[in-house]
Amino acid sequence: MMNRVLIVLVAMCMFTVAMVPKNRRALNSEEEKTRRSSTENPTQICAPRTPCGWSVYKPVSRMIELNITNTYCHCGSKAECKVSEDDTGASALILRCKLRADLIETPES
Repeated sequence: MMNRVLIVLVAMCMFTVAMVPKNRRALNSEEEKTRRSSTENPTQICAPRTPCGWSVYKPVSRMIELNITNTYCHCGSKAECKVSEDDTGASALILRCKLRADLIETPES
């Protein structure tokens, strides 16, 4: 009796293991290609409050250690990625899209 239970248990384990897919992927290859190409060539323009990048610095010397570019959006042709605020808690400068200086109209022009 014990041998039969053991054989049934081993058989159930073997069938369970055989049913598990060997290659688990959340995306199919077409979706992955589309997603990869959209991150390589961002098509969205960053919203006004969305950072276009970050510059991480050393807290004491404030020397820039790392520049990070937002890969999900970019500044439009009339804007450039410039420092907008200093997040001292994260030791990082937050960059946002700002209108290019050469496109700003002054009262004299």
